[in-house]
Amino acid sequence: MVILEKAGGFIKGVCHPGNRLDLIKGAGMDWVRMDVPFPYEPGKPGVLAQRYISFRDRCKTLMESGLKSMCITPYPRAFVHYGADPASGDWLKIVKDVCKFMAADLREFNVAWQITNEMYVFHFRVPLTPEQTIPFLIAGLEGVHEGAPEAILGHNSVTAAGTAYDLSVVEGLKQYDSMVDYIGLDTYMGTWRDGETDDIVADIDRTFALTNMPVLVQEFGFASAGEILTECDVIEYINERGYKSREEVLESPETFLQRIPYYIAARIMESPKADWGRNTLGSMPHILKKWPGGSKIYRHTPEGQAEFYRNLLGKMIENKNICGAMIYCWRDDATCFGCHNTECPCETAWGIMYNDESPKPAYEVVKKIFTSY
Repeated sequence: MVILEKAGGFIKGVCHPGNRLDLIKGAGMDWVRMDVPFPYEPGKPGVLAQRYISFRDRCKTLMESGLKSMCITPYPRAFVHYGADPASGDWLKIVKDVCKFMAADLREFNVAWQITNEMYVFHFRVPLTPEQTIPFLIAGLEGVHEGAPEAILGHNSVTAAGTAYDLSVVEGLKQYDSMVDYIGLDTYMGTWRDGETDDIVADIDRTFALTNMPVLVQEFGFASAGEILTECDVIEYINERGYKSREEVLESPETFLQRIPYYIAARIMESPKADWGRNTLGSMPHILKKWPGGSKIYRHTPEGQAEFYRNLLGKMIENKNICGAMIYCWRDDATCFGCHNTECPCETAWGIMYNDESPKPAYEVVKKIFTSY
């Protein structure tokens, strides 16, 4: 493992904490990871939004409870809702100024920072193009560093795959490496991708090789419910809507979008039109409520989830390139944020606790391993 001097130890944490802070600490975790609400009311510079004020109070409570906060700066969409226009000359200045304000405002609570989230995923970066995300990341880094230069700072907008986008981010941000303490990695082998626990460890090593930075695994986990999506499932659904193949969807997505659930279609149409076909096919897990990847060893059950963590956590912590691990996530959500459906496993079954914060078997496994390091 790598110990960041600013962190004072290996970062052990969980995403989206609930109310049982005692159970978080009892499991050996001293970090929580949360999205920061946009600080201002739409169109009202300097007028703090109540959601942000409540979040600031939450950071204070967490600090007083002995927990440290990893704060995720707002996504591009939040700036647009505020009234900023990505096509205007003021866009990046607004991004930088807002991030600088938040970093300075939350400085007293000793928070760490992640600049936005997964800009390689279309519904996180909308309405930006991939090329526009790099200046957006830079503005966030500069703003937070100016507002709280002593704070832990990094981002999670590269994958372990070494794609063309990954390489463009690494190259585009290279001159800012001196202000960055870690590179974040989100890895979901066994659910969003086929793979096993050893593949997650390999992802850590590939990310380090790509960036030459300590790797903070910002998100990883294994869902406790859900079946595996097959190509037959996809083709059957496409055929039922009058299309013969994936290729036809890619060539003519407009009509197809009228034949899928409205909320999913609306999210897809926020992305550039040239990406509609690809993003439609990428939304099949939400449409069909099944996982696009799986494991040959572990099933998506509470018991399978526990075994997954039992086999993974020790290997992760002992890896020479990792500085922290933050489990996704603390508790199950009642509805899927991707499709607003209560029965979609894609965003409802990740917790190591059930929605009411009663423990799943995975909680005891995490507790045993995290408290031993």
